[in-house]
Amino acid sequence: MGILTGRDEGLKLIPLADFAFIGPLTDYAKGMSTRSLPPTNHYTLEFEKFDQIRGAAIEHDEPHFHYMQTGSGGQVTDPKTHRLVPAPEPKRPRIGQLYLALLDEPQQIKQLVEIVEEDIESLREKGAEPKNH
Repeated sequence: MGILTGRDEGLKLIPLADFAFIGPLTDYAKGMSTRSLPPTNHYTLEFEKFDQIRGAAIEHDEPHFHYMQTGSGGQVTDPKTHRLVPAPEPKRPRIGQLYLALLDEPQQIKQLVEIVEEDIESLREKGAEPKNH
């Protein structure tokens, strides 16, 4: 799974997450990648300040979170020609970008969604609703 974009994506995913927060990415480090095809890229993301909108308080001494996403190297079927073509390059985390982070565990980000300031209030309201099972 790669980084998604937009409030609508976040609104769909918040009810499924145990924890969620909103904040700008302050730094990241790319770790090891698996040798699978496509590979899985591992990252350590840093969010110095974030607004938790769902779940019990995330206790941490350092503002670091683990995140994995599918890397490049896979193939997808072209909808027009029905032939296999290289998969598009996945988005990489961007320092300064505002994200909605969805987690199942306090230090493991399951999904990142790029958002803008105008999205925060509606995402905060959705985060306050009971979790769907």
